[in-house]
Amino acid sequence: MGDWIISMLNYLIDGLGTVLGVITALLPSSPFTYLDNSPIASFLGMINYFIPLDYFISTGEAWLTAIAIFYIVQIVLRWIKADD
Repeated sequence: MGDWIISMLNYLIDGLGTVLGVITALLPSSPFTYLDNSPIASFLGMINYFIPLDYFISTGEAWLTAIAIFYIVQIVLRWIKADD
């Protein structure tokens, strides 16, 4: 019986890996390629001198990462019913 459970878990993990591989294949390689090809690409250095866009992007990225981690931990805690 133990071998059956282990093989079932292996199939589930393989399936999950396949699904995640397909999802990540659909994502673009870099979101900044759209910015490089935009009409304002030649003015970006001048704009960044007055408005620190790189700081805004890095701060927003850190904030979104923190919020995503918070929600993921919250979901896991709900699954194990530890948030009461």
